[in-house]
Amino acid sequence: HPQGIAIDEKRKKLYVADPDVQKIYSYQLEVKGDMLTTDGRQSILAENAESRWVTVDGVGNVFFSDEPRNRILKVSAENVLRGVNTPEVVYSGGSLAEVSEPGGVAVDNFDVYWTNKRFGTQAGSLVRGREVPKGPAQDTVSVLAKNSIKSYGVCISLGNVFYTNYEKSVYGVKKTGGPVGEVTSSLKHPRGCAWDKDGTVYVADRGAGAVYSFPGNMAEITSADVTKSFDYEDAFGLAVIVAEPTSTGLLSGIFDFFR
Repeated sequence: HPQGIAIDEKRKKLYVADPDVQKIYSYQLEVKGDMLTTDGRQSILAENAESRWVTVDGVGNVFFSDEPRNRILKVSAENVLRGVNTPEVVYSGGSLAEVSEPGGVAVDNFDVYWTNKRFGTQAGSLVRGREVPKGPAQDTVSVLAKNSIKSYGVCISLGNVFYTNYEKSVYGVKKTGGPVGEVTSSLKHPRGCAWDKDGTVYVADRGAGAVYSFPGNMAEITSADVTKSFDYEDAFGLAVIVAEPTSTGLLSGIFDFFR
């Protein structure tokens, strides 16, 4: 039952979170022009974690949430290369109230961001912590939003962080904190989101069976025009990969998601 996905563009790796088998799978991508495939082999990055969301930073460290155990987990880039599939716990709800049935995760090489699906108005709808905590975990964690009881996907667009709630809305806030803005309340059941590293954020709407987009490089978080990009039944996790430059010098965007 694959749900969350992430792409390591530098190493051309695809990671897929499958909560039903409690595994994170890894695939080697092959990009040829506008064609995207894998080499046909499946590897296990991590197991024994009921994860629905996964992300990867620029170094190759893979982060994912374990909702029922209230944990944010990590497989370091070194262990990815060595094939060591036992993750380490970065943040735990056992010692940190800000980890409360965590949902989506996102990273920017310095910090890890996650949403909470339980008690979001108390523990935090959106939380930020250092990728490598130094000192007590509570000293490296900041709550960026407390406006939604249950939140799902999260993605980063330059200085902005966007996240989805359990129905209708996409919200945004600056990475440094500040006022929370509602981008839209016109969706049905928004889940995963992803930034194309240019100017567009894509949102998978599971209820509408479609993927929508809006401009993500906002100087101030405010409402935005949301347009349908394409239809896909039960859309959930979402990732973007940019192909190598073509002979015409253009870049091709390829969008992949699982349900």
